Amino acid sequence: MVKCPLCSATSSKDFYRNKRCQYWHCSECDLIFVDPDDVLSTEAEKAQYDLHNNDPQDQGYLNFLRRLSEPVLSKLTEPVVGLDFGCGPGPALCELLAQAGHQLLNYDPIYYPDEQRLTETYRLVTSSEVVEHFNHPAQSWKLLTGLVAEAGLLAVMTKRHWGTEVFPQWHYKNDPTHVAFYSDKTFTWLANHYQMRLEIVGPDVALFHRGK
Repeated sequence: MVKCPLCSATSSKDFYRNKRCQYWHCSECDLIFVDPDDVLSTEAEKAQYDLHNNDPQDQGYLNFLRRLSEPVLSKLTEPVVGLDFGCGPGPALCELLAQAGHQLLNYDPIYYPDEQRLTETYRLVTSSEVVEHFNHPAQSWKLLTGLVAEAGLLAVMTKRHWGTEVFPQWHYKNDPTHVAFYSDKTFTWLANHYQMRLEIVGPDVALFHRGK
């Protein structure tokens, strides 16, 4: 029996295996996760990240990020200082928000490992295509939500799964660094657990509001 790495339930079932790894499904929080024995090493994970084309000058990438930045900007009524958690090697989201008068600091455990930035809280925390990489979801979500100040906003972009029956055909699982997959139910569990209000604003964007 494998314990769910998010909610710690012991009811997880192995439901699918491909050539690379075994997948488990938690019936309590609906998380789908890769077997801990099958996750990549830190070195192999970084090698995969280095292949990503996250160029801040690439218009296609900027358009992709606008799916997150536009709903975020619609919630901000005054300039804020925020944190882009897991910004990657080419932090473009900060530039998009800077154009609207906001300052977004960068943090990434590999590319921008400034641990001091994890000691503050922020009115805005963004996390674009990051949470699916969490090898230890419970620890990582505790850290992530703990960065959000009172009346603050956590904006998350990740594709949500639609159940175990269609999961084997889902392209999103094919990235070997993607190890944790969430659904609307999972996000509802997270919002309740961390006492935040969930707002689903798109097929791959969710906002978590604190204190309002």
